[in-house]
Amino acid sequence: MGTIYDKIHEKAKPYLDTRQNEIHVDLCYGFARRLLSFYPEADEEVVLPAILLHDVGWKAVPEEKQLDAFGPNAKDDVSLRLHEVEGARIAREILKSLDYDGEKTKQIQAIIEGHDSRKEPLSLNDALVKDADKIWRFGPIGVDIDHRRFGVERQAHLELLAGFLERWFFTPQAKAMASEALDEAKATRKEKKG
Repeated sequence: MGTIYDKIHEKAKPYLDTRQNEIHVDLCYGFARRLLSFYPEADEEVVLPAILLHDVGWKAVPEEKQLDAFGPNAKDDVSLRLHEVEGARIAREILKSLDYDGEKTKQIQAIIEGHDSRKEPLSLNDALVKDADKIWRFGPIGVDIDHRRFGVERQAHLELLAGFLERWFFTPQAKAMASEALDEAKATRKEKKG
């Protein structure tokens, strides 16, 4: 991570110690960096802080409510929105403490405030954040975390994810990366069995 991104990440860490977000955010950051290499017209100074901070708001949602707010059995839209709204507020505080560019901070906040609930992206920057946030689910680590936390057999979870490949992504490169990650998750399990 670049120097400013290191600082943002450090300030985000106290908010990421729930829902296995430390792992999630680190993986998403890597995917966002990869996506940026394919979309040079996107703004790294918006995308990378947004992906580092997108889930800090989960800290405001009681842990016993979190599983009802995301995933295949989500039914608590209030908690889902709370994590977005609080996330945008916390992001503003973190970025302000680092004297981050005010206009970019507003763009980052707008992305975070709808990164799960908003169906269509506001911009290419938003699309890359939304895509990076989802790609992690398709890799071996994301698959292992999610199938356990949702109480779904691993093979059934892999099949569910395969069905989302065509619908979930805004950029062709993200879809390709998710497909590659899913193949890796399938192969990883086979190697463990063998």
